[in-house]
Amino acid sequence: MKKLQGAHLSKPIIPDLLMTPSDQGDVDLDVDFAADRGNWTGKLDFLLSCIGYCVGLGNVWRFPYRAYTNGGGAFLVPYFLMLAICGIPLFFLELSLGQFSSLGPLAVWKISPLFKGAGAAMLLIVGLVAIYYNMIIAYVLFYLFASLTSNLPWEHCGNWWNTDLCLEHRGSKDGNGALPLNLTSTVSPSEEYWSRYVLHIQGSRGIGSPGQIRWNLCLCLLLAWVIVFLCILKGVKSSGKVWIEAALQIFYSLGVGFGGLLTFASYNTFHQNIYRDTFIVTLGNAITSILAGFAIFSVLGYMSQELGVPVDQVAKAGPGLAFVVYPQAMTMLPLSPFWSFLFFFMLLTLGLDSQFAFLETIVTAVTDEFPYYLRPKKAVFSGLICVAMYLMGLVLTTDGGMYWLVLLDDYSASFGLMVVVITTCLAVTRVYGIQRFCRDIHMMLGFKPGLYFRACWLFLSPATLLALLVYSIVKYQPSEYGSYRFPAWAELLGILMGLLSCLMIPAGMLVAVLREEGSLWEVSLPHPCLLPAPQPVALPWAQPLEQKTRLLQYLFQGLQDSFNWEEHFFLTSSLGYESAQICLVCGRLWGRSPVLWPLPPPGAPGKGGAQSKDHGYWPVPTCLGGT
Repeated sequence: MKKLQGAHLSKPIIPDLLMTPSDQGDVDLDVDFAADRGNWTGKLDFLLSCIGYCVGLGNVWRFPYRAYTNGGGAFLVPYFLMLAICGIPLFFLELSLGQFSSLGPLAVWKISPLFKGAGAAMLLIVGLVAIYYNMIIAYVLFYLFASLTSNLPWEHCGNWWNTDLCLEHRGSKDGNGALPLNLTSTVSPSEEYWSRYVLHIQGSRGIGSPGQIRWNLCLCLLLAWVIVFLCILKGVKSSGKVWIEAALQIFYSLGVGFGGLLTFASYNTFHQNIYRDTFIVTLGNAITSILAGFAIFSVLGYMSQELGVPVDQVAKAGPGLAFVVYPQAMTMLPLSPFWSFLFFFMLLTLGLDSQFAFLETIVTAVTDEFPYYLRPKKAVFSGLICVAMYLMGLVLTTDGGMYWLVLLDDYSASFGLMVVVITTCLAVTRVYGIQRFCRDIHMMLGFKPGLYFRACWLFLSPATLLALLVYSIVKYQPSEYGSYRFPAWAELLGILMGLLSCLMIPAGMLVAVLREEGSLWEVSLPHPCLLPAPQPVALPWAQPLEQKTRLLQYLFQGLQDSFNWEEHFFLTSSLGYESAQICLVCGRLWGRSPVLWPLPPPGAPGKGGAQSKDHGYWPVPTCLGGT
């Protein structure tokens, strides 16, 4: 290959994928740019968004109840062990994938097109969760508005929705500690308000008979979706059961496998310190859960003492804790409407942060797949997604809507979520390659992950999750809501809902094999145009020497791993990092046949500005507009 002429060296030759859109000219529309997607306005934006995403409603009602029913303080042992083995490593893995590629949960699978179905499974899971999660926010809004009164409506019996079993207990607030002989045969006003007024569950005979739509819940759900839409409009800137509960709590709380972390990280600048952020968010989330447990059970202990019953008769799981037990506790305090408003306002902020991430994940994933058509109309597309999910969630506003919510909660993100996380971990480490992935992280952060992360990614995390998945299937328990047992057809529907996300993975493999040319192994290899995420205002040539050196080391190491780079690599000047004219390296570095070329100066003949191989240049691949 003959040398470039001296005139060609007067201006640094910048690879196409590292150029700004204005410099680039006409290229394939699938080539994405950070300038089009946007970035966080500051490092704190990303960190606080991750904390808001992770610290949600589950910290208030899932963690305290799971800790109490699984040994109390002893639950913290499996919880922190699962956090170390699965939570922190997989959290860091998802952030690294998103930040390196600047792509959403679907487009990021250019690292291995064969596993793109895992991204589709993420979207299915997060879509189902978003539907019922916003219904919970609608309940919160309902209670928030109900708190704007001088007397809380669930404080007294005697309302039209109360029954003869309703027992009003004011406790020490009125100085009357007289208790009935049998509290277990009575129902508190807050419980009847929740079940008979808010849910109107007496109007439904079961999940197969949903009853009528409750107009007040319907309006609250509409308001919840309007709030979510307005906020995402601008985008961003010991026993096996205990271990399963600990693992599920980690996934629900940290949001691993939902695609939200990957989406948030895709808006980072390329050198954001996600290693530090991983530990801040995961440990901060764990501490928040523990503090929430102390706060919740201090109130439950107070209620237990006031009512003269054991704590286990007071504690309830899930929504019952937030919408029955805590509202009842508020009535025992002075200025009860004020404290009730603050409590439900806190729940609203916790829920909205997580819901924003769910919706942003869906919108980002689809717009990254069709950037030319959807990115200019992102607001309209976001609105259509919100309308569609609102319509799908209307069944949850019926008399029997709680039965459907429980079914979605139990099956939408249970074993399917574990399968997606295991698949992602294996695809990144075994197919894309652990060495290549560590090299990507070194390119971003300046250091490679240590033995702890590599051991977890390669073996500990997937093996642990696989064992827990098998155990959860063997120890399967059907869903229930209070004394109601779901019929067999509803259980089957829930299982199929969970299996659907799992089936997206082999379905995606089949589509990839049919669409792509080559063998199964070739289809699993990274996309030939996969390069580090571009940054419009911080090109490698304008970055510090250390970052330039890292880029060159990244390219050299990739070539050395794949073929004899001394025979193929061509650098347009001496190896002085300050004045290096670098070639765009594509091909077997990213898993395909060796395609490697220096970009020519403006005006050189050939499509895409590249001369033919006979004139000293290698052809530009079609993904960059070449022939």
